[in-house]
Amino acid sequence: MKLNSLKQLLVLFILAICTWRLLHHQKHIPNDVYPYLLNLSPQLISECQTDAKSLSADAWSDLLAIRSSLPENESLYLTQQIKNKTPLIKLDWGSLDDNSRKIIRKRKAILVNYPYYMPLQYTFPVLGEVWYEDSFGSDREGGKRKHEGTDLFSKEGTPIISVCSGKIEQLGWNRLGGERVGIRGDDGNYYYYAHLQKISSELKVGDQIKKGEYLGAMGHTGDALTTPDHLHFGIELVNGEWINPYSFLVVWQSYSK
Repeated sequence: MKLNSLKQLLVLFILAICTWRLLHHQKHIPNDVYPYLLNLSPQLISECQTDAKSLSADAWSDLLAIRSSLPENESLYLTQQIKNKTPLIKLDWGSLDDNSRKIIRKRKAILVNYPYYMPLQYTFPVLGEVWYEDSFGSDREGGKRKHEGTDLFSKEGTPIISVCSGKIEQLGWNRLGGERVGIRGDDGNYYYYAHLQKISSELKVGDQIKKGEYLGAMGHTGDALTTPDHLHFGIELVNGEWINPYSFLVVWQSYSK
């Protein structure tokens, strides 16, 4: 009887692990998605969003898909149509070749399906004066590991907020991150906030959280004990890959100015 119970528990345990892996670490992401998103110029994104303010809700993505795919002299004919409120599917492509049309449509789909640059979809995680640079991939612990995020520096106690809505998965202390908060965003990605001075007492593992909700205060806990106060911010995709959040942060910060 006990043997059967143990077997049943073992089967349930294995099923639980498999389910978790399917939900969080086995989603296929096309190879061209993040190279495209992360190499877009924040200035170009801002220009397209500004030009699209009086147009339809997704006109910014039409403009950005076109301008990021063609030289300026080749894109003017198409972008002028967008500015005249012609949707992408009804454009007069003129003499543009089929492959270029295909690339533009594909990039438009990426911008809509992975809406990191959609205006006001996400917010900047630090409330206050801050400075940061692109340090993703830099050596840590003498080259034993790589830096998998962006460090945002400000004074101790500066408020830290959630960049998106989601569910709290991790809360509290670990060796490297010190006081940290881990949130599974509604987009499926894992958002990591580390080295906090303190965490909001209102937060509990399993709670839903809204974009802009207070997480805690900036500090230098964990392996940041001897460094200036900063927030380590990281993004882990649903397939388990950590990506460079720098470009996203630059664009999100522009929304708050």
